[in-house]
Amino acid sequence: MDMKTVLKLSFIVAVILLSSCESKEKEVEKLKSETIAIHDEVMPKMDDIMKLKKALKSKQDSTNNVNSDQVQEMILALEESDKAMMNWMRNYDPRMEGMSDEEKITYLTDQKSSIEEVSKQMKSSISKAESYLNQ
Repeated sequence: MDMKTVLKLSFIVAVILLSSCESKEKEVEKLKSETIAIHDEVMPKMDDIMKLKKALKSKQDSTNNVNSDQVQEMILALEESDKAMMNWMRNYDPRMEGMSDEEKITYLTDQKSSIEEVSKQMKSSISKAESYLNQ
């Protein structure tokens, strides 16, 4: 190969590598944004959880509730939802220092999946408590 060919091939390889890094950085930012969006959607529901727990306890205390076990299960489900969110927030590392782009993608994919589960758990426990209280 002559020098021109070597230079052309080197340039092409460099462009491919740069575009690959750029697309991985974009994927990292996209995953991070999606993960935080899920968190931001359900985080305000933490207040709902506290209000519903209080309402359920009040209803449980004020009546000789034949559904006491059911009410207690709903209270526990709300508490578990609260705990799941707190654990997710405590363990989430937005800086991801020292991770390669590949590691960040894997980490964020796992975190997105985790916060989706927290979201489902929160919405389910809230829905059940609201349905019971609105009977």
